[in-house]
Amino acid sequence: MKHLILFLVIITPFLSNGQVSSKKDTTVVVNLPHRNYDNRHFAPSPENHVLKFSPLGFTTGSFPVYYEKVINDFFTIQAGAGFTTRDYLRSAIQTSSQSIELTYPWGFNSNFYDRSNEVLDYSKRSNGIGYTFSLQPRLYFDSEAPDGAYVGVSYIYSRYNMNIPGIIVDSSGGQYYYTYIHKGPKKKEFEKITDMMVYFGYQDLYDHLSVDYTFGMGIRNVSGSKYIFGADESVYPINTIEGFAPYKQTLFNFNLGIRIGYHF
Repeated sequence: MKHLILFLVIITPFLSNGQVSSKKDTTVVVNLPHRNYDNRHFAPSPENHVLKFSPLGFTTGSFPVYYEKVINDFFTIQAGAGFTTRDYLRSAIQTSSQSIELTYPWGFNSNFYDRSNEVLDYSKRSNGIGYTFSLQPRLYFDSEAPDGAYVGVSYIYSRYNMNIPGIIVDSSGGQYYYTYIHKGPKKKEFEKITDMMVYFGYQDLYDHLSVDYTFGMGIRNVSGSKYIFGADESVYPINTIEGFAPYKQTLFNFNLGIRIGYHF
């Protein structure tokens, strides 16, 4: 019996070491599954944040900075905020006020006629600084967020501030010859744009670099205030009204864009 106890005492440390060694070997060979990346990609860092901007923002006069936060493996939220200037694209497409519903103070049955520049006519008008902000939840379905293809719903609000010199009437040509010149004190105008859109896109992640390609479509609601100078030349001396006319417009809108960013 004593010899048996002595034998167990001697071999116990060796049995213990063998169990630990076996456990260590098991730990080494067990690997958790990881995403497969092609030659373009690098594995993302543990913190899933993306800061980005739009290099083509000057076309719409909108310069926001975007921040995208990963919520889980397939869902992110992107928020943006920044400033606005002149919307070159909108002013090029919207060449007249014909499709804009202006509410003049003199109504429709009147001899008054607006002598000031039309909405978005920048021959005399200039832009101030406005602001914009947006919110876009995203659902990634091609791979793990924030990499790959996604679909998102976007809310974008933008305010554009403008000003235009007031009208001065030049009647030196005689009773029936009037010239309306934009040389008076500046008048402040604005335009507010709300976009509700569905976006489809693809975001590529490289070594801390992100490239986000987007296509969106939806409804755009526009409201604003335009400077007016109404003149009734049917009487002499002429009657004039100076002030502002609100307007509104609803459009189908689409957007193509690219955003460059830094993920960390």
